[in-house]
Amino acid sequence: MNSELILLDETLQTLIKPPVVILLVDDRPFIADSIQRMLGDEGDIGMHFCADPFKSLEMAERVDPTVILLDVVMPEMDGFTLCRFFRAHPRTRDKPVIMLSGSAKAQVKMQAFAAGADDFLVKLPDKTELLAKVRFHSYAYINKKERDKASTALRASEAKMDELYLEMSKISNRDFLTGLVNRYAFEERCEELWSLSSRQNTPISLLMMNLDQLSAFNEHFGQIRGDETIKATSQVIRQGIRRISDVVARFSDERFIALLPATQPEGAAHVAELVRLGVENLGIPHPKSEVASHLTISLGVASAIPVRGANIEMLLKLAEDCLNKSKQSGRNCYHLAHLKNE
Repeated sequence: MNSELILLDETLQTLIKPPVVILLVDDRPFIADSIQRMLGDEGDIGMHFCADPFKSLEMAERVDPTVILLDVVMPEMDGFTLCRFFRAHPRTRDKPVIMLSGSAKAQVKMQAFAAGADDFLVKLPDKTELLAKVRFHSYAYINKKERDKASTALRASEAKMDELYLEMSKISNRDFLTGLVNRYAFEERCEELWSLSSRQNTPISLLMMNLDQLSAFNEHFGQIRGDETIKATSQVIRQGIRRISDVVARFSDERFIALLPATQPEGAAHVAELVRLGVENLGIPHPKSEVASHLTISLGVASAIPVRGANIEMLLKLAEDCLNKSKQSGRNCYHLAHLKNE
């Protein structure tokens, strides 16, 4: 379990320990069964399930939840519409709502928050993140209800809640294993930096990096050793890509990606070689590698000066093409290309 999330969860439980009451609104019972199993022996959490969105408001009034988990996609009434109904009703308008969706696209998140949601989870969510978020929002809601009873204590609690909210926001944008930005936060940042480069007419470069034959490494040494290796290589990558403006993310199991604003192709190539050498110099044994006796990394480097008609997806595709060329060339190397103007 991630140490940051453990600290957050323990801090919340130390601060106050009222019962948490979840109302899950989802048309699929197997989702309810899965979430109920995640709750396990959490004695401070109870859950109610409603499969019919038209009956959910009545159930919310009856069970008085401290947090509502609300599915986005349901027949006849979607979660966005139902969330607006909750916000309009005097008995539920202040209750925290966490939207659940199978999609992590920024547009879906924006629709959720526009409808009045307090938070967002991609389902099925990670157990640790689910517990932290339902407790966080429940405790914030209960504290708000009690502010007239203890205004002085509430001010201190609100300050703590603000601090925890910022920490939660930070954690939700991070890959739990490496601490790097996760894929979804990276994709959102990509659009911002691409637009900035376009406005300023400055170069931007992208590195796509793949640990060579990590699956074979994991099969030989086991998943725990594989996770330790991913952590070690992520630190090397971060050391090679050090500017505050650079965005480094874990893209998938063995793949990392970095966006380097205001970076010419030559500079990006230099960074790629630093990363390649850094991973090689770790000297992590890899007896199942077809490349070397130690762990290696392959890279694809793409650069561009954004012009009309081009977009970040084109740069991502070019970087992936370059990465594939590196793999085809024997791995443990990088290939570089520049996005050509049409």
